[in-house]
Amino acid sequence: MEDLETWLSRVYQSGGERNTLDSLYDEWASDYDQQIWASGNPYITIATGMMGRHVQDFDARILDVGCGTGNMGQALKQMGYNNLEGLDPSPGMLEIAKKKGIFQCLHPMYLSERIDLADESYDAVVAAGVLTHGHAPPESLDGILRLCKPGAIMVFSLSRIAYEDQGFSQKMEMLNDSGEWQLLDRSRLFRSYPFSEKEAHLRHWVFAFRKTGG
Repeated sequence: MEDLETWLSRVYQSGGERNTLDSLYDEWASDYDQQIWASGNPYITIATGMMGRHVQDFDARILDVGCGTGNMGQALKQMGYNNLEGLDPSPGMLEIAKKKGIFQCLHPMYLSERIDLADESYDAVVAAGVLTHGHAPPESLDGILRLCKPGAIMVFSLSRIAYEDQGFSQKMEMLNDSGEWQLLDRSRLFRSYPFSEKEAHLRHWVFAFRKTGG
């Protein structure tokens, strides 16, 4: 079994090529849960806390984009949220997620500027560990906003590298300036993989926004 750092290196070295990423995640699926939980990365815990702070309705319709094997959804289910859906392009990951029995339905799709789901249909959207180069570009925030009802909550993790070097800061500023969303919360910057020397430079935030209107 390859270790976490090997998998991360393979993902980063893919250059964002989607077919390569899809194959990697399908191959990684069987070991993914064990390695992600063992990595010490707190983004799922922090994102779950943000949802609990800002989404009070346990029957809210929530979409977990980039749901993978369902780690984030599993934490939300354990918190008491009952109406969860998942979206991810990897069949291997979705097969694991399906077995957990926590999602009302699973959508085999990419997160992008335009997502083939009904506009303004979700009370909340969460994206943990997915908004980054090769996985979902800054324009994916437009896709998330389209899916959200007015007043809906968006919680997502974002690395400092993605924010500063991959266009997310500019995109987020544009959405602020256009009045399309309102910042509710931002975690402190945290180390993404606390037990990894190779990835010791990586840092993340978790953000919470509310879609304006409504």
